[in-house]
Amino acid sequence: MGKKEYRWFMTLFVLLFFWSARPAVAQEKADTWQFKYDLRIWGIDLIWNRTGPDLVPGVETGYFCSLGGGLETFGFYREPDGQAYVPPATGANRALYKDANLTWSIGLEQGLIYDLGRQRNLWEMLFCYHGRYDHHLVEQKPEALLFASALPDREGGVQNALLTGLRYNGVDFNPDALTKHGLDAEVSWEWAPLSLGNKGTGADYHRFNLTVLGFYTLVERRGLSIYLADRLIYDHLAGAYIPVRARTTVGGFSKYPGFARGLGGAVRGIAAGRFDGYRKAINNIELRLIYPEWRSYGVVPELIGYFDVGVTDQLTFSLDWDQVFSAVGIGIGLSDLILYGNYFLNEEEFTLNLALGIHF
Repeated sequence: MGKKEYRWFMTLFVLLFFWSARPAVAQEKADTWQFKYDLRIWGIDLIWNRTGPDLVPGVETGYFCSLGGGLETFGFYREPDGQAYVPPATGANRALYKDANLTWSIGLEQGLIYDLGRQRNLWEMLFCYHGRYDHHLVEQKPEALLFASALPDREGGVQNALLTGLRYNGVDFNPDALTKHGLDAEVSWEWAPLSLGNKGTGADYHRFNLTVLGFYTLVERRGLSIYLADRLIYDHLAGAYIPVRARTTVGGFSKYPGFARGLGGAVRGIAAGRFDGYRKAINNIELRLIYPEWRSYGVVPELIGYFDVGVTDQLTFSLDWDQVFSAVGIGIGLSDLILYGNYFLNEEEFTLNLALGIHF
């Protein structure tokens, strides 16, 4: 990250911190910073958020920021000529490469309509600046396909973007039964111009994203809770240059502070990074069985059955409905540490993978 971009980022961070640290006026909720963290397999994300001081009377203003980092394995499934790469059944997978990264974000959620029954915003606007720095460990996988390409971001570097969106939050969580019920929907616009400190990676794009989450409770008991969960995503990228990280993820705010994986990863059983695209449509359906009574032993057993389906544009800017990808599977977990057994229907392949946290 250059000195100019670093100073700009730190100035935004400090200004928001001191603004939100001002004494609140007529606030009913405690205006203190809340801290939490999300673990990656080899990394961590630190997240701070607070409610207030409010900028508009009658609705809440939330402030948030994050800092994270990790050592991760990513995949780039394209030959140097741009053709799709199919990994071998045995032997080395040339799509994989190691990446050390640092991520950061800062922003606010401004309420538009307040829900008196739930005591929170029902509709709100999102404003966020986020960025990342990637250092590709070429020496560990010098044969990786990304390093053989001519893409501007093949060596890593800084990527910055601005995001704004509209969100409806109608999901209720039952802390006793550990179930969710209701609808959460968001539409967002992400803008990453070259002038926003992106010259090193060439990133110059914009992204439209629609994400809808739905939950329906079937059983709420102390011994066993069952509910349905569904996620629908449409992701649309355009611009002068769309970097690999954008092609292999979907946008939006539902997975903050990170981004949901693209077709590869969002459709379980498909390797993360595979089937990248500028247009993506994904649907995940789950039946979740939770055993809340076991909390007295310090764990919560979970059983999840799922069906995933997705389609991408194969880098043609038009969704290829002739090739729809799908997978079915079961996840068994304790307190959101979940082992998935996945069956990728298109290639009749069974895989196992360990995940930290519910899929969505």
